[in-house]
Amino acid sequence: MSSVAAAPQGGGRLRASGPRRLLRRPHRRSVLAFGYMAVPLALLLIFFLAPLITLVDRSFRWELISEKTGFTFQNYSHIFSDHTYVHIFLQTVEIAAIAMGVELLIALPLAYVLAYRARRWEIPLLLLLVLADQLNPMVRIYAWRMLLGKEGLINSTLMTLNVIHHPISALLFSRFSVIVVLVTGSMVYTAMPIYASMKAVDRRLFEAARDLGASWPRTMRSVLLPLVAPGIFISIVLVFIPFFTEFATPGLVGGRSGYMIGNTIAELISATGEFGGGTAMSIVLLMGAGVFSLLAFALTRMKNLETAA
Repeated sequence: MSSVAAAPQGGGRLRASGPRRLLRRPHRRSVLAFGYMAVPLALLLIFFLAPLITLVDRSFRWELISEKTGFTFQNYSHIFSDHTYVHIFLQTVEIAAIAMGVELLIALPLAYVLAYRARRWEIPLLLLLVLADQLNPMVRIYAWRMLLGKEGLINSTLMTLNVIHHPISALLFSRFSVIVVLVTGSMVYTAMPIYASMKAVDRRLFEAARDLGASWPRTMRSVLLPLVAPGIFISIVLVFIPFFTEFATPGLVGGRSGYMIGNTIAELISATGEFGGGTAMSIVLLMGAGVFSLLAFALTRMKNLETAA
């Protein structure tokens, strides 16, 4: 078939045939797609990459209080050589890991109940879960201070029931209080992605597993958990990584044993004016978060491939 239509009588211009016109459509669509993406990409460059580049540049500069100028690696070397920073970082990892583990232990059964057992109560329970997150974070933290304090509701109730004779001081200004507030403040961000993944699972797979003789724990472990692994991955990214930048919760209910790396960054930048050290620590945390996300994503894909095989 000829790619060019016959010329009209009277000597007109040749017109492109149907196949050539079809070849132009993908190019036009790609141009339109790039035009649609241009605005969000520009906003990303302005509001994310530009401040990030500024932070990276500032992390390699001497402190403002220093008489030296130019680039330096001292801000980064000081982070890894100072035993205090290393201890605070390890303490932060411990608190964040425990809080994330408790979150998953609560969120997985909660998401299962919402997805498969709640039935007509599913939507009202989801609304209550979302509404509970709308409470101002500072109000939530101070409410827990009133509950966990020496004269708080928990200690007062236990003393009234003669369960204890002296207030339990470890309930507040400790790692326990930090973990409790972190868990309750981020539960919706842990449960919702897992719930969404469970809703996408075909329930007939459970029936097939039961027909093959699998017990309920085996079905949950071998069928449900691998299928909801992407939801668990999203929950970890949304919750576990932000734990490392928390400073309000450890500062208000943590005390010395609940001190976290976010408090150190806030004090370096706002209290002592050490912008170089604070920005260097922020960059280190950002790089660690990126590596952790890649590893978690790789493990999730490996698990999915094993399940598919």
